[in-house]
Amino acid sequence: MRIPPHADGRVTVQPEPAVGVLSVSSEGAAPTLGVEEEFFLLWPDGRTADVAPELLGALAPGVRVVAEFARCQVETTTGICGELSTLGLELSVSRRALAQATADRGARLVAVGTPPFDAPGLAALTDDDRYRRLVATVAGVTGEEIACACQIHVGMASRDLGVAVLGRLRPWLPVLLALTGNSPFWRGRDTGWSSYRFVVQRRWPTFAPPPCCADAAAYDLRVTGLVASREALDERSVYFWARLSPRYPTVEIRIADACLTVADAVLLAGLCRAAVMTAVTDELAGLPESAVPERLLVAAAYAAARRGLAAVVVDPWLGGWAQVGAVLPRMMTAFGPALDAAGDFPLVEALLAAYVRRGSGSDRQRALGRRGPRAAFVQAVANVGAGLDA
Repeated sequence: MRIPPHADGRVTVQPEPAVGVLSVSSEGAAPTLGVEEEFFLLWPDGRTADVAPELLGALAPGVRVVAEFARCQVETTTGICGELSTLGLELSVSRRALAQATADRGARLVAVGTPPFDAPGLAALTDDDRYRRLVATVAGVTGEEIACACQIHVGMASRDLGVAVLGRLRPWLPVLLALTGNSPFWRGRDTGWSSYRFVVQRRWPTFAPPPCCADAAAYDLRVTGLVASREALDERSVYFWARLSPRYPTVEIRIADACLTVADAVLLAGLCRAAVMTAVTDELAGLPESAVPERLLVAAAYAAARRGLAAVVVDPWLGGWAQVGAVLPRMMTAFGPALDAAGDFPLVEALLAAYVRRGSGSDRQRALGRRGPRAAFVQAVANVGAGLDA
């Protein structure tokens, strides 16, 4: 998934349409995809670097990057992608360009779920009225909830169908979390978690499974109630693990940590699209929905966040509890027809096998962390994220 630069070392990023016009392709074809990636900016010694405003002001117009919750974060957005290969190309080029611009300012771009050495807190928030109102309004939020995710958008034909899809995605979300843990460190220590970001994000009252609703009107009523009860500031700050995008005609899957590499992000995108396509097929066929009680779903997600690929989760295929390693082959069976229809099966199968073989993002972070000084760890993680040798 590496993109070579021009002979003079430059990397060109071509402007694309915004992710918001994602849609379902013609009948029988796969829906389009878009990815939002969040990154941390760190100084070489590992401290968070509040350079996002300076960085954003210096980037070329073709690089789609925006500010995030804190000044030590940025978020990139792909264009509309029909093929995983196109998605990987966009992600690679974007990461390389942004990493170079960050390095030019003495900092490093790292694709991890939590800042490894400090949690900057309220003083580091981006100078934006909405972010200040989020902290002032939402109960339990202090401004320390700074984490990075990888969010996958899959085009949806209608909001009613999207709500039905969310209900069918629920049992698979802990499995996707187990596959994407990339945040073992917090305040300079190894937390023992695969996704400590999950723990941090649970401070937001709405970071929860998507609700089971009859239709879009019922879903909207639930969102309205969360805003009225001050569990959310607005529709955009309802942070369900998967939701109807408040901006685009998509289902947005938000459970995953920021992906350490482009290959990890492409794998996640391929699985998310296949999960959505499978849910659509089952819904249109009138197949019964796998109902998992909320408490079990949350317990499975905590287990996935804690132990990652070694977790025991609710098995969406057979029911009951099973190790993630046993669930993955059944997931590929369940998603197989969708992966075939999208032309994604060979690539997703290869990426999944490679991911399981080398370990999760958290496993790889821990291995890099054993190299010694903080500066070596930060540079190694930055290199891996940009597609360079660690």
